[in-house]
This record gives sequence, C-alpha cells and structure tokens, in this order.
Amino acid sequence: MPGMRILSLLGLLAAACGPVAATSVIDDAEVAVVRAHAADGEKYALYETTLADLYLAKAKEESGHAHYADAHDLATEALRNAQEATRKAAERRTSDKAPAPQATIQHAEPPPEQKK
Repeated sequence: MPGMRILSLLGLLAAACGPVAATSVIDDAEVAVVRAHAADGEKYALYETTLADLYLAKAKEESGHAHYADAHDLATEALRNAQEATRKAAERRTSDKAPAPQATIQHAEPPPEQKK
C-alpha cells in the first residue's frame, strides 16, 4: 500500500506541473512582449512584435481552457518572437542614424492674373 500512495502522490504532482509550467512561460512571455514594445518593436520589428502579441493572447486563451500543453507551446513562441523583436529593434534603432525624412512641399507661383 505505501507504493500506491507514492504513485498517487507522483500522479498529483505530475498533473500540477502543466498549469505551473504554462503559467511560468506565459509570465516570461508577457515580460518579453512589454520589452519588445518598449524597444519600439512596432516601428522596427513589426512582424515579430505582432506575432508575439498574437501568440501570447492565444496562450492565455488556451490556458483559460485548461489546455496547458498548448498554452506552454504558444507562450514559448510568443517569448521567442518577443525576444527577436527586441533584438531587431535595438539593431535597427542604432543603425538608423539618418534623421527621419521631412516632407517639403513647394507650390508653384500663381499666374499674374491670380495675384490680385
């Protein structure tokens, strides 16, 4: 009988690992997504930042439906994309030394009969 108790306890611990692991990765992904946005990911790494946002939202949704393995995988993708967005944004921001282009509009002189 002591063996059955140990197996039961191990079964309970294994069942609890899914939510804990998924929640941990979701938390890490949330922090990474905030960093990507703070690094101007929308400007310099739009694709990766958008993917991170979408994967994170789906990971939270799956976690809410108790699909912890799916939530873990989605959050891992969100984390990876957010880290890539942060890296790309930092690279592009430092290489973007030229000032942003300014629009200059020149109007033609109106004909003399319209100058009245």
